[in-house]
Order: sequence, then C-alpha cells, then structure tokens
Amino acid sequence: MSENIRIGVSACIAGEKVRWNNTDARDAYLTDTLAKYVEFVPLCPEIACGMGIPREKVRQVDCNGDVRLIGYESGDDLTEKMTNWTDRILPGLDKEDLCGFVLESRSPCCALMQGKIFSTTGNPPRRGAGFFAKLLMTHYPLLPVEASDRLQNPILRENFIRRVFVLKRWRELTAKGLKIGNLVDFHTRHKMMIRSHNLRGYRELGKLLGECSIFNADEIFDTYGTMLFRSLALKATPTKNAEILTHAMGYFKKQLDDGDAQELRTMIIAYKNGKIPLVIPLTLLNHYARKHQNPYLMQQYFLNPHPSELKLLNHV
Repeated sequence: MSENIRIGVSACIAGEKVRWNNTDARDAYLTDTLAKYVEFVPLCPEIACGMGIPREKVRQVDCNGDVRLIGYESGDDLTEKMTNWTDRILPGLDKEDLCGFVLESRSPCCALMQGKIFSTTGNPPRRGAGFFAKLLMTHYPLLPVEASDRLQNPILRENFIRRVFVLKRWRELTAKGLKIGNLVDFHTRHKMMIRSHNLRGYRELGKLLGECSIFNADEIFDTYGTMLFRSLALKATPTKNAEILTHAMGYFKKQLDDGDAQELRTMIIAYKNGKIPLVIPLTLLNHYARKHQNPYLMQQYFLNPHPSELKLLNHV
C-alpha cells in the first residue's frame, strides 16, 4: 500500500489541457494547496476512451430512460465507447489505492450532480451525475467523491478531506489483517468524529461492535466500513460540532477552574453562532487534553482530523 494519500481527479482541473477545445479547467485550491499533501491521479474519461483532442463536444441525452452520450453536432452515439472503457478501467482503480476523487463540476462525463441531461421530447434538461461519475460512484459507493466547485464551500471542503484521511487510515487498518481488537481501537479513536456527523450511525456502529462475537471478522469489517462511510457522508455542521465540543469539555469538569471553563464554554457558543472558526475551541481542547494528560481525548481524531497546515479548520 502506498504511504502517500492518493486522490483521483479529473485531469482538466489538475491543469492538463484535455478539454474538447485543448484547454484546462485548473482548480487553484487543488493544484496550489492540496497537491502539497496528497498525490493526484489525473484521469480524463473522454481522452482515455479514445475521443482525442480537439474533439466534438458531447452531451448526455435521456432516450426513453436510457441515458446516452451523444455528439453535439454529429449526433454520433459514443455510449458504447465510453462504457467499454469504464468496464475495463474501474476494476483496475483498486490498484491505485485511491482515497477520494474530485470531479470537474460541469462535464457531461464527470459532473457530480449538476450535469445536464437533455431530453428527446423537448423538455428542459434535468440535472444529474455525469456519465463516468455515475459509474464511478456505483462501483465505489464508499469512496469520498466531490465536485471541484463544491470544494469552494469551506464546510464541504473540510468534510471531504476529513473523509479522505479516514479512508486512508481504514485502508491501513485492513491491510494489517482483520483483527477485531484493531477495529475496536480504530473505532475508539474516531468516536467523536463519527458522532459529529451522525449520532444514529455512531450508535449503530457501537452496537455492531458489541455484537461482534456472533459474526465472523469479514462480516464485521465489511458492515462496519459501509456504515462508517455512510455516516461520514453526512455533514458535520457547527451545531453538531458544538455538541461534541461540549461533550469533550465534560472530561475536564474537575480540572478546569471557573474562569477557564467559562472561557471554553464561551468559545464553543461563539463557534456555534458563526463568530469564530472551529480551530479556536479545538485548540483550547487540545491544550487542556495535553496539560491534564487525558488519554482518551488525546487520541481522538475529531481534535486533529487532518494536517493543520491545510488550515481547513480556520474557515469552518
């Protein structure tokens, strides 16, 4: 397994001139910031399946419920060419050890959810996933996937990168062998993070581990992984995060004097109300966790979900 975190990206947003008119759609956040911490695996479905540069623009067309990939001017049906390529390439992506995928937002092949799907009956286009994006997410339902334009939203960006790092740790865990003790340790370290996304999912995961003796390890790991990444796909909002911050504060009720406790409580409320970023109450909690040597909090990934150099918590 690669030590680097590898993320698939639409090649055009990584700065490659692979669009239909020999241009790129370079995304500054990806290329200038995120690229310092992850390794990109660029992919252009249209080039890879043999469409070439320059090429005719394509669009998705709903033909009686069957979405086809059609050339704008020629009307050529390129569906089979794209489908044959995806059938070959998608199973092989396992070898790339990808921990996420960022898609170009408006591409007929790569759009996450805002791609236009035209009608043959004269109705206005509807919105949906691009041709390749839909197949990618069907084949890898647990893979964190985002659209480049949605990464401009600080909460969505932080949520995506958080899931990428969790998937990397999950891959490292399973690579060591399916040992229930290791899974329990993994869960313990991610408890607060999971709760910040989905309280119900957190409880269901705890129940699953509590019943692990009646299932084999393969079943436990498969079920846990599915439930985990479905839970993390829900946004960790300021309200949810504030609940976890308050819960974490309870670990210091005997150590903090009234002044320190009030300061921390004020910071949590200010964060919840959008007046300060998440990094401020987290910094205070990290400080108290180290000062008072609280082993449980010191191992919680909620307090340190990704490298601080990314500064993701400074904007949420």
